[in-house]
Amino acid sequence: MTRANGYDLTFEKRPAYLYAEVRSEEMNETVARAYLAEIAEKCTQTGSKYVLIYRNVPVMLPDGDLFDTTKFFLELMHGRKVAFVNPHTNISEDMEFAVRIGTNRGGNFELFDSVNEAESWIFEASKTVELAKSLSEIS
Repeated sequence: MTRANGYDLTFEKRPAYLYAEVRSEEMNETVARAYLAEIAEKCTQTGSKYVLIYRNVPVMLPDGDLFDTTKFFLELMHGRKVAFVNPHTNISEDMEFAVRIGTNRGGNFELFDSVNEAESWIFEASKTVELAKSLSEIS
């Protein structure tokens, strides 16, 4: 779906997680906060505990805005597991920095180069949660 606010965002509810793909040629803090808030809202609407964000955006925010926006997203996600997929190798270090900001503040964020890798992480995490639930019901 095309948006007037500078990005395209699509969703697909998959068996174990919510898939979100964001596309934009440019990025600023307003745009980033808008699409991240939409993703968090969709997670709430669908009851998704896991989300895979395919970030098809070839640029990053400046460090100060990146820090503030990552903290903002962390607050919105309320303990959900977030797999980011970055297809743009030229911003890999910046994406790693953004994920590190989130994980250092208690977020469960991971960065991947491919959807398959991200799905494996999500599936492993969801299996672990299901096993823990089963074991607690036995006790």
